[in-house]
Amino acid sequence: MAVKLEFLTQDPEEIELATRYWAMDEESAYLERVADLVPFRDITQSGLIAKYVRQYSLAYDENQICCRCEGPIRVGGRTEPKKNFQRSSVPCESCAEVERQQRKEREATVQAELNRRLASHIQKVQTKTISYLDLPDDVVILLQAIDAVVTPRLTQGTFTMKDCEELTPFASNEFVMRLYKADTLLDDPRVAGPGAYSLQDDKVWIKFYQLHFFLPPDETYGRGEEAFKLLIDRKFADSEALINLWLDYAVGDVLRYLFDQCSNYNQTLEDDAIERIKSTVRHGLRKYSVAQLWFVMWKVVKDAASLASREYYTRAKATSTIPKKIRKQLEIADQEGGIRRSWDRPDPHIAGSLGMLFATLFGIDEYSPGEKVLGIFTLLGERASEAADAELDSLANSFMRGALEGQNAAPALEAFAEMIRAGLTTKDAIIEMIDRNIERFE
Repeated sequence: MAVKLEFLTQDPEEIELATRYWAMDEESAYLERVADLVPFRDITQSGLIAKYVRQYSLAYDENQICCRCEGPIRVGGRTEPKKNFQRSSVPCESCAEVERQQRKEREATVQAELNRRLASHIQKVQTKTISYLDLPDDVVILLQAIDAVVTPRLTQGTFTMKDCEELTPFASNEFVMRLYKADTLLDDPRVAGPGAYSLQDDKVWIKFYQLHFFLPPDETYGRGEEAFKLLIDRKFADSEALINLWLDYAVGDVLRYLFDQCSNYNQTLEDDAIERIKSTVRHGLRKYSVAQLWFVMWKVVKDAASLASREYYTRAKATSTIPKKIRKQLEIADQEGGIRRSWDRPDPHIAGSLGMLFATLFGIDEYSPGEKVLGIFTLLGERASEAADAELDSLANSFMRGALEGQNAAPALEAFAEMIRAGLTTKDAIIEMIDRNIERFE
């Protein structure tokens, strides 16, 4: 017969039952029905026969050979044997066990290497410090906004991307990743979710949504609420950084509204269309408010939905017109003196902690015209520049007065020039000269 039996019992009745169960004719048809094999001792249900037979016999299908060792394949029921000779698509149990052991050994080797690399990374992040005072303005604002949604974990523990979902109306993870890529936020593998790190092709792969982030200590004041006050007390002055952060935030605010509207009409924008819309919206936000662009989004999506109902149009084809319709609406607004309508923020559509921070620090929100917003940030930069110029003039006067009063200005000027050649800024060189006490050149 096509099935070879190996018995695990000496009981003649059990051997006979197994033989009858697997008995076949020359065409591999079973000689007896399973229902005819019962009752057998305490077994009265035919469905239990196969399970009972497997307990004291092993059956091997001689019509199947292992794809690895070419030995026979073990089978457990009447449906498994093949009528024609063939190579199995899976290995036999013995070969499968060997492969499992080999796989476990490979995985253990990979895990050991991953652990080694993570240990090095842990050592690095445990000892890294940054200067809170030297952080750019946009980074400081983002850290303040993150602290508002995860406090006190930014300064005392760790947090995840999911914890920051209320940071912005849309794509809050992009703002977290911005800080992570700049090494302002670090990750701690010791508390990361299972599978957050893996080794593939000799590279460490990371699932960022499973990472646990933290703010490293300040190089002077350490980590904690007291050190974080350095960021809370920041006087903002970098106009370009502030403008770009606002535009990044506002573009997301507009896109969130756009996607909500598209969802209402079952419209799906392609990736390239979204990128085109982002550019158009970013340009429009330099003049118009977020709320005015919400109206534009509502109008173009509604127009596209109406277009989809026309003959010879599909929903996809109508949706593809949205990017051009947005640009067209902004062109019309520029020609006709602006966008005359604006929409309010829908109830489920939050401003996020970053939006609330913009309102608190600078008095701007979704209703603020883009020209006004840019003007506010530009003015901050101009005032800071004027203050810096005044401070530099005061320091320069002190330096020159000290040199002249010492009646030996030449050595002081030579030392000052040497500092400039060494790469110091004018302000830093003057401060250094004052700290050295120029009277020593007398």
